[in-house]
Formats: sequence, structure tokens, C-alpha cells
Amino acid sequence: MIKLYGIKNCSSVKKGIEFLEAKKLDFEFLDIKKLSEKELDFFLSKKPFEVLINTAGMSARKLNINKDFIAKSSKDELKNIVLTNPSLIKRPVICSDDTVLVGKEYEQYFS
Repeated sequence: MIKLYGIKNCSSVKKGIEFLEAKKLDFEFLDIKKLSEKELDFFLSKKPFEVLINTAGMSARKLNINKDFIAKSSKDELKNIVLTNPSLIKRPVICSDDTVLVGKEYEQYFS
């Protein structure tokens, strides 16, 4: 089963939902704001923080999180920040089998 993590009113998430529906793929929508540590650990087993955190997003700007901050921070520190502020994650995050797709990566994967 495909899992799509996001925020309902996010335009990028809406596009991801429309894409999966157009491809007639069954998926489960999960609110990324309710992200568990286990789910984040799975994301991180496939993608580094540099890919997972949207440094161009409003949440990152408010928290002064940029590429330099990510490079200088420990994985535990970043993990705690993301679990406290899951809107930092680039959306949507789509999990299919053992694959994690971030942002628009789903366009190539499901084409």
C-alpha cells in the first residue's frame, strides 16, 4: 500500500494526490504533523536530512534552518527538531514498498 504523508491544504500535496488518483493508484493519506519517530527513522533510512528538510519553506526560515545549519548539526539534534516541527519536511513524502519519495520524485517513479 502506498502511503502519502502531507498536509491537506498544501498545494504540493494536493498535486501529489491528484497525480496518484490520475494514475488510479490506491494510497493512504497520513497527516505529516502526526509523524512518529518510527516513521521518521524509516524516511531517514532512505533519504538524508539534506533531502528531507525543505530549507526554502516558511518553517525552516522561521527556525533559521538552512543547509549550513543542517551540515553543522548532529543527526539526533536534527531528528528532534523535525519531530517537534514536522512541517519542515519537504512534501509530499510518498512511501511505496521499501522506497521513500520526497517532493516531486513521485512523477518519475510512477511514470
